[in-house]
Formats: sequence, C-alpha cells, structure tokens
Amino acid sequence: MLVEKVGKNMSKKTVGVITNNNSDILEVLKGSCADIVVMKPEEIKLYELDSMYSIAILGGTEEKPLLFRPRERVIIEKLLQSGKKIFSEYCGSIGNIYCAPPESTRFDRLVFCAEDIKVDFVEVGDILDEQCNTRIKPYANACSGNRPILQYAKLKAHSKTIVDKKLLSEISNRALWFDDPKNLLVCCFRICNFAEARFSPMMKWRAIVKFIASWLCNEDVNVSVKAPYELRPYDESISFKKQVEECFYRSVNWFINSGMLIDDGRNGVMEGLATEVFPDGEQRRLAYVRDDCTAETALVFFMRYFLDHDRRSKYISDNLMSVCFNFLQCKEGKFKGMLRWTQEAWGVCYQDDAARAIISQLLICLYTGEKTYLKECKDALDFLIRTTGTDGTRVQRTDNINLTEERLKMLADTPGNFISAHYNAYYLAALLLAYKITGNDEYKAIGIKGLETIMSHYPDTRREHSETQEMCRLVLPLSWLYWVTGEPKHKEWLYRVTEDLVRLKHPSGAYLEWDSGYKADRNNAGEGEESTLLTKNGDPVADLLYSLNWLPMAFAQAYLVTKDSYFRRLWEEIAKFFVSAQIHSDNKMIDGAWARAMDVDLMEVYGINADVGWGPWAIETGWTVSVIGAGLATGLSNDKLEQVFIKE
Repeated sequence: MLVEKVGKNMSKKTVGVITNNNSDILEVLKGSCADIVVMKPEEIKLYELDSMYSIAILGGTEEKPLLFRPRERVIIEKLLQSGKKIFSEYCGSIGNIYCAPPESTRFDRLVFCAEDIKVDFVEVGDILDEQCNTRIKPYANACSGNRPILQYAKLKAHSKTIVDKKLLSEISNRALWFDDPKNLLVCCFRICNFAEARFSPMMKWRAIVKFIASWLCNEDVNVSVKAPYELRPYDESISFKKQVEECFYRSVNWFINSGMLIDDGRNGVMEGLATEVFPDGEQRRLAYVRDDCTAETALVFFMRYFLDHDRRSKYISDNLMSVCFNFLQCKEGKFKGMLRWTQEAWGVCYQDDAARAIISQLLICLYTGEKTYLKECKDALDFLIRTTGTDGTRVQRTDNINLTEERLKMLADTPGNFISAHYNAYYLAALLLAYKITGNDEYKAIGIKGLETIMSHYPDTRREHSETQEMCRLVLPLSWLYWVTGEPKHKEWLYRVTEDLVRLKHPSGAYLEWDSGYKADRNNAGEGEESTLLTKNGDPVADLLYSLNWLPMAFAQAYLVTKDSYFRRLWEEIAKFFVSAQIHSDNKMIDGAWARAMDVDLMEVYGINADVGWGPWAIETGWTVSVIGAGLATGLSNDKLEQVFIKE
C-alpha cells in the first residue's frame, strides 16, 4: 500500500527498513523513537522513500545476498546521491561497490579499527567474533580507501591485536565501513541477527549495533533485544547444596530436552553440538555415537539414579551401557575386547576414550557391588594391554587395519614412549580401578608402571593442548594410584600436581589455560586441525572440554581417597564455578549445558575459533556435560560414597 508523504509534518523521524524477514536489528529499530516503515525489496516503489530520514537495507535475514532489480536499484541510487543516510547490510551491490559470492567466516575474526569513530566499550584492536557467519567480500577496486570500522583477519590472539598497515591494506577484508559518499554505511556480513547468532563479546556487539541504529535514527537508541543465553553467578546467599543439585539436574535434563539421547539411549547418544553457530542461530548436531560419550552419559544418568532412585534414569543408563558393550565392542578374534570409537570409525580405538567408557562402568560396579559388564571391561582392558609398551604407555590410537601380528608384537615388546596424560592417564586409571574391583595384579602393575613413567617426565610431558590440561588429567589417576599403593611418593605426586594447578586459579574459580614454553602439540595448529584455546599465558580463558571438565570428578575422588578436606574444598570451589558457567537459555539445545571456551573475565563463551571441530561453542555429551555432571553428583553423594571407599 502506498504510504503518502511519510515523515512530512511529523515530529518523529521515519526510518525505512528494506528486508524480507524480521531480525534482531529490526527489533532494535522498532524500539527507537523513530517511526519504522518495513517493506520488501520489490515494494520500495510503493513508498515515498525520499521523505524518510534514513534507509536500512537488511539483507542478512537470508543466505543469498540481497540484490535489487534494476527498477528498484535506480530508486536506491537516487536516494544515495541525494545524501540520504543508507545502511546497507549483506547487499550484493550498492553505489560503486559490488561483491564476490558468499563465503563462510568460520576461521575469520573481526578487528575494531576505527580511530575517529567512538563506540562505547570498544577499543582499536579489540577482537569480535560472529561465530560461523557468512560474508560477501567487496572487490578492492570498487571500494573507497576509507579506514574501516571492522576488518576481517586470521588471528592467533585471544581478545586484542595490533591494527597496522598490513591489516588495513587488505581492502577486500573490510567488514563494516563508511564508503563514498559518506552517507553510505556498508556491512558485508550478516549482522542483522547478531543476538540470535551469539555474537561475542555481547556487550561490544550491542555497542556496535547501538552505533549503527543511533546513526540511522540520529538519536540515542537503546539495544534491548533479548540475549540468547545468560550465565547466572553462584549466589552466596543460597544454599550451596541446593545450587549444585539444581545445576546437576539441569545438566541431566539437557540430554533429554536437546534431543541428544536416541530412543531413550537404546541407540546411544549423539556426540553433541558442533562449534558452528550459523547466522540464524542454528547449531549443527554431531550425530556420531561414540564409545566414550555413550558410557559417560550412562554414568551421569546412573548418578541421577544413585542420588534420588529415579527409575527412568536407571533405564536410560542401562540402555546406553548396552550400546557401548553389546554393540560397540569387538567380541571375537585377535581384536576381542576392543571398544570401537564410533559406528563410523569401526576399526579405530583411542585408548583414552575407551578408558573413560570402562571407568564409567567400573564406577557403577564399585558403587553397587554388581558385576554387570565387568567381563566386558576386562576384555577391553586386556586388548589395550596387548597393545601397550614395556614402559606402561600406549600410542594414542590403534587402527585394526594396521594391527598385524608383527605390529602387535612390536607394540608389546618395546617402550610406548608416549608420555602424555591426555592419552594415557585415564587408561592407567582404568587399570588401577579394575585392580581394586577384580584383584588382577597385571592391571595394578601396568597402571603403576605407566603413571610412574609419566611422572618421571612431569611437568615436561607430551602436551596436547596445554600444560593445564595435563595437570587436570593427572589428578584422578594419581588419586587412584595412591589408593592402590598407599605409598608416600604417590601421595606426594598427587599433591604436587594439584598445587601446581592451583597456581593457575582465577578469581572466578576456574583454572586458566597455561603452557610453559608453549610446547603443546596444538599450539601451532594450522587451519583444518585441532587447536588449543591458548594464545599466550595470562589470557583469561578456560577450557571446559579438555581441562576443567575433569576436575569435579577428580577432586571428589581425591577427597574420597585421602579424606583430606583440602580436596573437598577444591571440589566445592570448582562446583561453584560450574554453577556460574552453566548456560541458561530459552533454546533447549544449549540450556543446561556448558560450552568449550569461557572468557572468565567476561564470564561469556568466547575464545579463538581455530579448532577444526571443537571451537568455543562446541558442546560434547561425553567429555563435557556428562563428565561435569557426574563429577558434581559424586561430590553430592559424598556421604554414601565414603562408605564404599571405607570398605575398599
């Protein structure tokens, strides 16, 4: 319908918004004092655009960039030349600018570059993330040379970088800028759903959107769009037990509400959520059924049953363990006992993953006195032993296709020389726990030998992502080593590693990523590889996938073994952190979970996106949610479990 002389003789400014769908920025504009007139691109000839104060073109609501037809393009160009303010987002061509086809920003980051433009809370060199977005690179010869507000770059830095001539010289990497004429503000990526797509840091992005909206309306605009999630800090005025219990139950409910469980566990559990958060806020599911994720999820549901006798949780736990030991385990031949990594990687065995599956079932056996799947756990350990070196360490993975008789003999007859807690510590812990339950001396001997080999090199072990990760992975195995041997030397190792770790403690209760000498294998990862979150020591970044996730269970077990209130206090402190770090959201896919990367100064999901598969927003059913949840439940079950350990 034709709007007659919109904006004339009216006290309010009128902003025309050209878009095909609703979006976060449209909602921001609607909350301003301006009159907002919304139209589709093909409808603009029906409106008196020249009577409006400014125009916002929001093309980012769709995957394909907005491109005006010639009839409508003429109207837009006349408005531009008349001096009218135009914000052009994800528009294939405007003015002299035209762009290349869309491409992913998965491994790119944005840098704030503006010197003469002031945006609250944002400084030159600040790094901002828009997750797995889409951009259209402007052709350099079609852009002005004006300094950009935001510029794309590939960076190995946590939150700040240097803006130099080299960075600014990449004209086609500009993301947000004023072109010529200066009344044209161009954004070449999909910013319009900045909140839904979890742009971070949230406060800085809100400030940038506020700048855009205020420029369009020529007034201060409040950005009040609802955040996609929030973190609620631990409340000292509320009972500790109540808050940790609520946190635990919310984590268990996540498996059900997010759809990660398959047929109540009868067909396993999905691996989790991939790190990519797309421009519309969607996040891809990882549908693989893994041995570790399956058993670890079984343990967290068992712990729910252990706490409150919920029968459905026991049913789900039993279903999941059945998948792990009845379908993902090799039952005969020379690979008998091998726990297959996934239903796809059928002939692959990672011993740290297999070990955590074994530990999950062994803990159930320990806590109940039952022997369900105990034979299968022994078969799995026996297979791992057959491929373990004379020093008690094992290579990080074996592939059945390569396990000839000669290869099997070589693995067993030579030192493994794989001095890595990441890959070997939980395997050795599984052996020690199995010894406690079965009395098998071979398990004890290899468990002791392997951990003594690792500790003979500590702290210079082979690190995967960080030194912090190695320490976090050692606390539980060293607790069980002391539990098995009672030797003062082994107790001393437990306290030494714990005290080294405590030196990295942040006021939030988290332990920062740290790597003395930057020796971790993943510190120099290239694009398409797995990557650490660490860029330099001192960054306020915590890793909830590879480091901190192990600590609730580790500290709880250390207390049960030593009866030292020091470890109980450490468990309580890390439990408080996980209460504060748990996601609260209307989005059931993330509500109750924890994501990998946490900036513990901001208390926000934020960190470098270089990892090929497990970046800041990766959420694993095993490794993260189940491991943290089971660790919280272990501490909550302290009184009952103390009786189990007294018997042992």
